[in-house]
Amino acid sequence: EVGEGTLDESASEHGAVEELVVERLRLKVQLGFAALFNIGLFQWHSVCFPVLNCHSCPISIFACPIGVIGQFSGVGLVPLSVIGGIALAGLVAGRMLCGWACPFGLVQDLLYKVPYVKFQMPRWTRFIKYGVFLGLVIAVPVFFSTSFPLYFCRLCPVATVESAIPWAVINGTTDLIGLSVRLVILFVLIILVMGHRRFFCKVICPLGACLSLFNRFAAIFPQRNADCIDCGTCNRACPMETKRGENQFGVYDDRVEECISCLECQKKCPTEAMQLWG
Repeated sequence: EVGEGTLDESASEHGAVEELVVERLRLKVQLGFAALFNIGLFQWHSVCFPVLNCHSCPISIFACPIGVIGQFSGVGLVPLSVIGGIALAGLVAGRMLCGWACPFGLVQDLLYKVPYVKFQMPRWTRFIKYGVFLGLVIAVPVFFSTSFPLYFCRLCPVATVESAIPWAVINGTTDLIGLSVRLVILFVLIILVMGHRRFFCKVICPLGACLSLFNRFAAIFPQRNADCIDCGTCNRACPMETKRGENQFGVYDDRVEECISCLECQKKCPTEAMQLWG
């Protein structure tokens, strides 16, 4: 006869194996997308893939949707194809691209594993990214220009890593002040990301702000089934600090705007109640 303790141990071992499989799968997918976006064999900047990946990078393939929106805003045009692409991606998978495809999301996941003092951020800070999109991506180019110092792409840490630093190494730079400001911003952000998981995604990312608007309608989205025992494990496991049953707007449902579908909740769920539903 098999004892209850043996069954619990077996279930625990099975859960640990499943958790490791999911974690390794997501890492492989993230690395695969990072290579795809920056393989350097050709450039296809007429196409935007809805992740934050600077098209000024010497080896980038696709254009960055935020960079294109900013440039079009600067000349008084609306990039309907880019907006449509973001909307389509959002309606299919919401912010899943943030959790599985964005190269800078991968960088943040790795940086958070560095031993450092961990800290929490007030929940209201996640509204800042909407202001970043409306202010630094759209308003600054419209009322000033894309050469204005506060234009988002001139401050973006992704552009610093993928564009500003490589081009400074390749060609040198005459804008030492601008590069220094970029490096300071990048350094501060690295410290914040090491201390708070996915800080950039939660607080700053303008593309994350756009995609989050579609989480409520996404065809692919992790939800709870009838096996849920309301133990709160998914809330504690979530890197985006979402609360199943109550989102940051105070609406009681499971369609939280911040969810990046990383499946950390599914890995930790004791009853396998979390599933990707289409």
